[in-house]
Amino acid sequence: MATLRAYFGQDRDREYFERIFQSANINFIIGSGGSLPAISVLGTIESELETLVRAGDDNEYFLKSASFLNDVWKANNVLLGRTRPGKKWLSSFVAKVEATQQNYVKFIRALEMLLTKRRTGLLPRRINLFTTNYDLFIEDAAVTNNNIILNDGFRQRGDLYNRMIFDPKYFYQTIHATGNLYNYSVELPTVNLIKLHGSLSWKNCDNKIYYVIHDMKPAEFGSPQERQDWVRSHQLVLPCKDKFRETVLDNVYYDLLRTYSNELDKEGTLLIVFGFSFADEHIETLTKKALRNATLKVVIFAYDEAAKAVFADKFRDYSNVDVVFTPSAPLDFNKMSSIITSFLGDI
Repeated sequence: MATLRAYFGQDRDREYFERIFQSANINFIIGSGGSLPAISVLGTIESELETLVRAGDDNEYFLKSASFLNDVWKANNVLLGRTRPGKKWLSSFVAKVEATQQNYVKFIRALEMLLTKRRTGLLPRRINLFTTNYDLFIEDAAVTNNNIILNDGFRQRGDLYNRMIFDPKYFYQTIHATGNLYNYSVELPTVNLIKLHGSLSWKNCDNKIYYVIHDMKPAEFGSPQERQDWVRSHQLVLPCKDKFRETVLDNVYYDLLRTYSNELDKEGTLLIVFGFSFADEHIETLTKKALRNATLKVVIFAYDEAAKAVFADKFRDYSNVDVVFTPSAPLDFNKMSSIITSFLGDI
């Protein structure tokens, strides 16, 4: 059964995290809980959209989808410094976005420390960061850290129109620094950002995914068709239980899920989970299949007692799953970043 592990900040806690990180292929999966308080968690949106899909109510489905995407875009528009003429964002909302920004900056700093201070030279200096979030907080945080390479799967050389093309094969590349006086080559610490459900920065053109920041949503849609076209312009797997049919039809999404599965099948693999409830049935299924790999360790950070109980029950049949919690206090994203680097010192 899954092991419940309370974190008190003692030596044995730090030794535990040192042991699991120092000799593992490191992977993270971050869900909507990571982008709090700027963006609300999904809540019941998946079941609501699923009901509309089953009922064939396209008009209401696109109304609700557009509202959901608009809520996600609000935080990203603040991040991008975009406002409508004559309007300003509420200061309380801007404060939430800035707090989320700082959480991600600290998280990226934590990943850098895990890679640069690990003692083994036998494993690649690479972390796979899987996320089901669409937002641009990770990309924004990586800009502030010059000591780590963020590989988001886009070819670094643009085409003749300076468009960056997405291809999952770029996740298997490594970058080395070489000296011009001495014959040495050093692998640079790299984070592969693998967005399993797509991104706000993705756009389909001629059946290829390009990095494009979309224009702001129209203040008002002129017609239901215009709303539908705006929703469909996003290269996203929207929260709906039938989304795997969409995923299989699109090679990009299928390849990303396959990458997730393949990484967990490697020997000596660690998967850290935060803000992700495993409500996505397809990712839950892939994760549980991967847990047959006896050398895989899954460490789930539970935000509170309710989350701890849910995870303990969901993974009750797996002895290689640990559920970490902090007694009598919530375990938020900021706290998680501190915990995973506790054996390295403060960040």
